[in-house]
Amino acid sequence: MTTIQKQLLRSIAALTLALPLAAAAQMKPGMYEYTVKITMPGAPANMSGQTMQRCLAAKDLAGSKAYQMPQGPGSDCQVKDMVENAGKFSYKMACTKPQKMDGTVQGSFTQTGMNMDMTMTMDGMPGPMTQSITAKRLGDCTQ
Repeated sequence: MTTIQKQLLRSIAALTLALPLAAAAQMKPGMYEYTVKITMPGAPANMSGQTMQRCLAAKDLAGSKAYQMPQGPGSDCQVKDMVENAGKFSYKMACTKPQKMDGTVQGSFTQTGMNMDMTMTMDGMPGPMTQSITAKRLGDCTQ
C-alpha cells in the first residue's frame, strides 16, 4: 500500500468517525415546548414563565428557526451574523416594525433541547429587555 493510499484511508476513517458526532449535534425534528421568561423594566411579573408548543420539521432545524421565536404580524425582524458551532449558537437581530429593536442572542443546544438568552433594546423603553428561553422535545409532531 502506498503512502498516498494510507493517507486516504486515514482521512476516510476520520470522516466516518466524525459523522455520528456531527449528526448528534443537531436538534431532532419533533414537538418542542418552549418556556419564555421575560424581564423588562416596568413590566408586570406575569410576563414570566409563558409556555408554547411548536412543531419543528427537519427544514426548520436545517436553518435557524429553532433558535428564533415566531414573528408576529407586521414584524420585519432580520437575523444577522448567525454562528453555530459545537452545540452553541449566537446571532444578532434587528427590527424596524412594529418598533425599532436591536438584540443579541447566545445559546446552546442538544438533540432534544435548547437554551438561549436574548438581550434587546427598544426605542422608548427605559432599559433593555431580557428573555431566557428553554425548549425541550416532547416527542414526534402529531400533524
